[in-house]
Amino acid sequence: MKSTFYLMLLIFFMGTHTHLLAKLSFKNPDEMLTYVKQYLPENPVILEAGGHFGEDTIRMKSVWPNAIMHVFEPLPSSFNTMLETLQNISDVHCYPYALSTYSGFTDFYINTENYGASSINPPVNWNKKEFTKVLRKIPCITLDEWAKQYGIDHIDFMWLDMEGHELHALRHGADILKTVKAIYTEISYIPVRVHSGLFYELKALLAVHGLTDVWRESYVIVRYSDALFIKEDLLNR
Repeated sequence: MKSTFYLMLLIFFMGTHTHLLAKLSFKNPDEMLTYVKQYLPENPVILEAGGHFGEDTIRMKSVWPNAIMHVFEPLPSSFNTMLETLQNISDVHCYPYALSTYSGFTDFYINTENYGASSINPPVNWNKKEFTKVLRKIPCITLDEWAKQYGIDHIDFMWLDMEGHELHALRHGADILKTVKAIYTEISYIPVRVHSGLFYELKALLAVHGLTDVWRESYVIVRYSDALFIKEDLLNR
């Protein structure tokens, strides 16, 4: 118990240290997007993974009306709702895929109390009542394979809400990652899903592509959070 406590304490101070060094504070996602705006063109190409009902898609289109958006939502019921929500918004392309480590089909673990918290990665505690359903043969694709199939040569900004699968998807997007200027993503400090990617692994991967974390949201008890990565070349201008 003591070792767990000290580990959590260390993680907490690591999280807040970066937050204080960056001197960034966002009250809400809209403030974060306003900050990111200075690093992107007026008509950015944006990839969103975990589109849910399209709420964040609408938020981003309000900041960048001329953006071209590629939105992924693998849960069929959520995807259909998202299509209805976004049908009258221009330059939004929706895909019923899960971004993953291979192209084909995958199992998808449903959180029946909060569909937005569903994931390819199984829950750590399968006995929790909200995780009672698995969908089989959900289509999945890698980032680079998707970009190749659909003729996408660059992505300016990524918004990733994949419940622990972000790292795995990004590992199979090396070509498209070279073009990314900023990433807003969920992060995990301890495994909240089976085989979920951890923050230090994600940070190391993105550093290879010149992206550095400039902000992390900090909680009193740290398990997971959100983080913003920006291309270092842009920060140094």
